[in-house]
Amino acid sequence: MGIENLVYKKRKHCASCNSSNFINILDLGVVPLAGYFPTKEQVISKKESKYSLNLLSCNKCKLVQTDSVIDPDELFKDYRYMSSISLSKHFNSLAHILNKKYNIKNKYILEIGCNDGVLLEPLSKLGAIAEGVDPATNIVKLATKKGLTVYNTYFNYNNFKESKYKNKYDLVLSNNAFAHITDIKNVIKGIKHILKPSGNFIFEVHYLKNLLEEYQWDNIYHEHIYYYSITSLCNMFAKFDMTVIDFEEIPIHAGSIRVTVKNKKVDIPLKVKDRLNKESLTICNDNFLGKYNTKVSQHINNFKTQIKELSKKYTIAGYGASGRANMFCNITGLNVNDIKFIVDESPERCGRHIANTEIPIVDIETLKNNDIDLLIIFAWNYSQMIIEKTQFKQFKYLVAFPHIQIVDKISELKYFKSI
Repeated sequence: MGIENLVYKKRKHCASCNSSNFINILDLGVVPLAGYFPTKEQVISKKESKYSLNLLSCNKCKLVQTDSVIDPDELFKDYRYMSSISLSKHFNSLAHILNKKYNIKNKYILEIGCNDGVLLEPLSKLGAIAEGVDPATNIVKLATKKGLTVYNTYFNYNNFKESKYKNKYDLVLSNNAFAHITDIKNVIKGIKHILKPSGNFIFEVHYLKNLLEEYQWDNIYHEHIYYYSITSLCNMFAKFDMTVIDFEEIPIHAGSIRVTVKNKKVDIPLKVKDRLNKESLTICNDNFLGKYNTKVSQHINNFKTQIKELSKKYTIAGYGASGRANMFCNITGLNVNDIKFIVDESPERCGRHIANTEIPIVDIETLKNNDIDLLIIFAWNYSQMIIEKTQFKQFKYLVAFPHIQIVDKISELKYFKSI
């Protein structure tokens, strides 16, 4: 991995409207990829790449995007995130919601970024002809072992332009993947091509509102290329004669939106118009955006000050070796001298390390067999679940978002959103 012309370049134009007129709303420095969890050998070699990470807001279409454009193969070909580890209940519920609304039996459905098939399974059981597409070869193998139909490639128009795909699908879905796509216009062109004229594109993404209002800077990383508002989505799809007809705020990933896009040009519903007006005064307003960098810097510095004092009193470990943990440790400067290890439930990550820190990732048995006083919950949107799982010892818990809190039990948490 390295910063080479074939791998990395600085963004010069907006991915949606091609404007070069940006506001830089956040500078997080130079950091590793959030999805990179090195082996012991890779840690010893010290060949861990870092890339610039700034958030840019397009003045024209209001799309918020990263300043670094990185080759998708560098980001996703060896992916270490499995949706089924923590999201099975969510996707099973989504499958039933879709069935109730669209009667999916014998309907053709394609999921973009299907991961290990955690949504495809319940869709298929409900009678849908459900297929998936995902570029992560290691994760796709897990899905195909379940008997699911998954195309191991990137979804875009070029890969699905054959006539056999034209107007094939009743629904196209994407969950926590639509923000990860480099050539977003080529993907939307592909979605329009494969959807039936009356079809819908339904997707879930982290909502810019939660990211900004709750200072969720640990959820900003290179793999998350775009940070969507309803405003930027309406502007983006309108170019393809597609219309945002509905949205729902959902708690997943500490604040997401489930958006429905009609594959034709129709009148914008009042609900969507109202949200556009609200966003123009807040998350799509230059004055609001201009204050974000300062507030995030204050939050980061407050944590650095507290952790120095806490490390004098407690032996510290972490829980949840997610991309958030990678970002948090690198942005705050935490390393193996501060945190003994981080617990994770994914077998894909255990035995590896947090990038650029030498912090080992271990299973929960290691936590049981070590004298730890304080647990930093990096997967803080699962705090209740994690605290319940770790009642075998009396730990103190540190949760850093949206405000830094140290508690002994879940009932003491304030200003907290689960999942």
